[in-house]
Order: sequence, then structure tokens, then C-alpha cells
Amino acid sequence: MPSNKDQLTPEQLLRIVLDTIPLRVFWKDVDLNYLGANQKLLDDIGFKNLESLVGQSDYAIFDTQEEAEPKRDDDREVINSGKAKLDIEEALVIPGKPTKWLRTNKAPMQTEDGVTIGVLGTYQDITAEVEYRQQIERQALIDPLTGLENRRSIQNTIAQHDYTSAGLLFIDLDRFKQVNDTLGHSIGDELLKLVAGYFQRVADKHGASLARLGGDEFSIFKTFEHKQPLKTKLEAIAKDILETLNRPIRLEHNIVTIGASIGITELDGYSNVTKDGFTEADLAMYSAKRDGLNKYQFFSETLRVSAKRQHQLHAYLHRAVALKELYLVYQPQFDQNQRLIGAEALIRWRHPDLGEVSPADFIPVAEESGMIHEIGEWVIREALDALKNWQSLLSASPDFKLAINVSSCQFENKYLAEYIKNQLEQRELSGRHLEVEITESLLFKYKEMATTTMVKLKDSAISVAIDDFGTGYSSLSYLATLPLNKLKIDRSFITDLHNNPTNMKLVETLVNLAASLGLRVTAEGVETNEELVELKRLNCQEYQGFLFAKPISQQQFENTYVFIE
Repeated sequence: MPSNKDQLTPEQLLRIVLDTIPLRVFWKDVDLNYLGANQKLLDDIGFKNLESLVGQSDYAIFDTQEEAEPKRDDDREVINSGKAKLDIEEALVIPGKPTKWLRTNKAPMQTEDGVTIGVLGTYQDITAEVEYRQQIERQALIDPLTGLENRRSIQNTIAQHDYTSAGLLFIDLDRFKQVNDTLGHSIGDELLKLVAGYFQRVADKHGASLARLGGDEFSIFKTFEHKQPLKTKLEAIAKDILETLNRPIRLEHNIVTIGASIGITELDGYSNVTKDGFTEADLAMYSAKRDGLNKYQFFSETLRVSAKRQHQLHAYLHRAVALKELYLVYQPQFDQNQRLIGAEALIRWRHPDLGEVSPADFIPVAEESGMIHEIGEWVIREALDALKNWQSLLSASPDFKLAINVSSCQFENKYLAEYIKNQLEQRELSGRHLEVEITESLLFKYKEMATTTMVKLKDSAISVAIDDFGTGYSSLSYLATLPLNKLKIDRSFITDLHNNPTNMKLVETLVNLAASLGLRVTAEGVETNEELVELKRLNCQEYQGFLFAKPISQQQFENTYVFIE
């Protein structure tokens, strides 16, 4: 191809080069007025030709001084320092044109003598790159399922807020796991989206920020202009949240009921909110959940002390089984003729430094940490080992039953009944000498799983009793349909029974109800003769309590009731 380069002047060749390179190019004098630019830059800033730009400053390009001045500051820095300034990321905002993002490089123009005569700049259009990055950043702050802020986003919101006082609510859904496990994750996701909409309306009503933290956890952050008592205002938010869940929810062909446990903490503008605030609200939420369903609780320093204690117990409990710090005691049970008919195995923990640790303290720790499965299986083995040693008692009292307590968490293991059956078979023991005690709340939380396990236990001749009956959530339909053998009336109804007409009537009703369903009844916590007299009058058949015997060691039990000369 013939060349026409000889027909072009050097200035024309330079112009072609400048207009060809894939960059925007410009140069200015020391007064920051334009000396030249290539066509790509002229197109970006809306100038028709080079002549109309030469001699102009950035003030002729940008609408406001605030937009022009940062660019002029960079130019001055380059001219005054004699050094290049690279990789400047900035926005190009031209009236009537879409905003572009640029990556700009600037260098001083100098003579052979080193005298700076201006500034040379190039920039690359990185709009697509920046918009993609911004999209990724937005996605990183948004929960993809619900469209709410996520944990990181609300933490940023809190950290960047300038406030005198505020409140943070930590919300954990109750019974969501059952819905997810029973109806499937797609239904669970639909439920979360629906609940997010409910909560958003509450947040909007109170002018608060809402986020999904993950799983079935949400949080609400509310600021207040002035230092003021916040409890009533934060309680109003919590009550509105609980109210939104206080009705059945229809999902496709299913109707579900859920609730929420809410922890609340009050914040001031000086606390390390993103660290301490969430920790405090989380502690309060767990305390609310332990108190029952659909509750809210405010954080207090007592909860922090309790959490520290739980952390300590968690660390020690890991080794308790291996170090043989756990042990069982046995509390005898008697009939109306004060004949021994059974015993309840009760777990105890003697720590070398902490001393005797109450089951009320360490069982919740074991359940939350998952250690309850290991500990529960140890209890089963240990209790059955004792039962194996009581053959003479079993021969003399063929109806004798040893009761063991099973945590609701253990019922999550669908092989629980098989494990118990296997342990019985290994010791050549009959299931009719074993009784499994469960709580009302277990039936409420795990009805289907509990029913399946209870049927398997019944098939092995193992009895099932509801412990602490009257304090939980049982319905009459459960009592009529589940394979139950016994109700144990909670000690709170037995204490001072003869002086409490309300409890007297309640116990009478429970005894009659059990009789109509063919269930045995054991009164727990019998401590006085007056209580015993009334229980006998009400035809309660079985008793357990300090009036008869305290929980005693295996050796004491055997010396008293088994190996009798």
C-alpha cells in the first residue's frame, strides 16, 4: 500500500497519533489553562474542536468550583513538586452527559534545563470497572434472599451513625428449624422472605434500620436524638415484632406458626457498638429464649457475668466425662403403701475447683454446645450398668423402673431409641425396667420426631413419662394420642399443697385426667406429711421427694434397697 506520510506535516502526524491511542490526553500550562487535547477528550467534555478549548481552564468545563478544584489541586501538586501523580480515580461530571469514572495519570512537562512549563495528563475510562465493583460492593451489603441489609451493612450503618443514644434488637425466630426440616428449604426461604416483610413494616413504623444477620436471625437498630429513657420505646418495637408473628402463616398448602426471641441493648455514642452491642443483644436474646417462646429481654451486666460463667463451664465440661467428674445419684420412688417401685437417675457434676455444679447450670451449656449427646449416652450407659447390678431387686420387685431424663436435644437423634435398645440388649436387661422422662416442651418442639421415638421405645417395652407436667405446653390431644405411661406433676404444684386451694384443684384435675387416660401419676417434691395426706386423698398413686428419701449414691441405694441382709 503506498504511503502518504511524506504529504503530512509533523503536527498532523502527531494529531493522528494522539487521536489513535486508546487514552484521553491533555496538556496545560503552568497557569492551568489548556494548551491541547486529543479528540477523545474533547468528545468526553463536550467541546467541538481544539480551538474552543485552548486557553480555557477547568472552570469552563465543570459546573461548579467543587468539581473543578480537586483536579486543579492535582495539577498544582505535579507542577510544584516536579513529580508525577499516578492512578488517580475520579469522577467526570459534565452537564448533559452521563457520569464517567476515570483513572488519571499526570506528569510535569519540563524543558531540557529542567524547567517545568506545564502538566501532561492522560486518563482511561474505567466506568464499567467501577460500576461492576460498586455492584459487587452493594451485593456484599445486601442479603440476597430477603433484599434486606446484611450483618456487615448494619454494622457499617451503626459505626457511621452519629447519635447520642440508640437501641439494638437481636431477633431469633422460634420454631423456624422445624419448618425448614419438615417442609423443606424452599418453604423455609419463603417464610423468611415473608417475615422480612413483616419486620420491615415494623422498622419503617419506628424509623429504624432492619437487617438479616443470617439464618433465622434479624436485627433492628434505632437511633434517638436526645439522651432519654429508651426502655419503653424499644419495648414497643419488640412488642410489634412479636405481634406480627402472633398468627398462623399460610405458605402454599401449609399453615405454620412461629415466634421470636428478642434481645435488646441500649447504646450510647461512645460504646464500641459493632463489637459490644451485638454481643450484649445476643446474650439477652439467648436469655429470652431460655425463658420460653415469644419473649424479649434487655441486656444487663448480670447476663454478662452469667455468660462468662457459661463459657467457663463449657471449657470444663468438655473434659468432665473423661475425667469422671460426672456421676449419678438415685432418688427412690414409692407407692401409696410406701413400697419402693422405682428410682430416678439424676446427673451431678463435682468439679475440683468449682465444687458441685448444679444441673440447672451445666445442662443448658451441654445442650447449646452439643455435648448433651455424649453426656446423655453416658447417662444411659451408667444407669443401665447400675440396673444390671440390681438383679435381686428386679426379681423381688418385677415392676421396678429406673427413670432416666432425656433432653429435647437428644430427640433430634432419630437413632436414640435404637441406641437405648442396644444398650439394654448388651446387658441382657428388659425394657420394662426402664422409664424415659421427657418434658412437655419437647413434645411441643419435636412432636413428629418425639412420636416416632416414643413408639419405638414402647415396642421395646420401655415406659415414657412426662416430667414436670403442668409447667409446659402439652395439649390434651397429645396425652390422648401419644404412647405415654406416666405424668409427673411438677413440685411447684405440690409445695404447701394443703394451704393452696388453686393447686389442690389443679392436682385433683390432673390425677383424674391421668386416670381417665390410663396413665400413672407421680407427685414430685413431696416434703411434708401434710402434702402426702392430701395427695393420698386425691388418689395420687406414686411419690418422690425428700419426705421419703433424698437423691443418694449408687452404693447408698444398693446398701439400703438392693443388698439387704
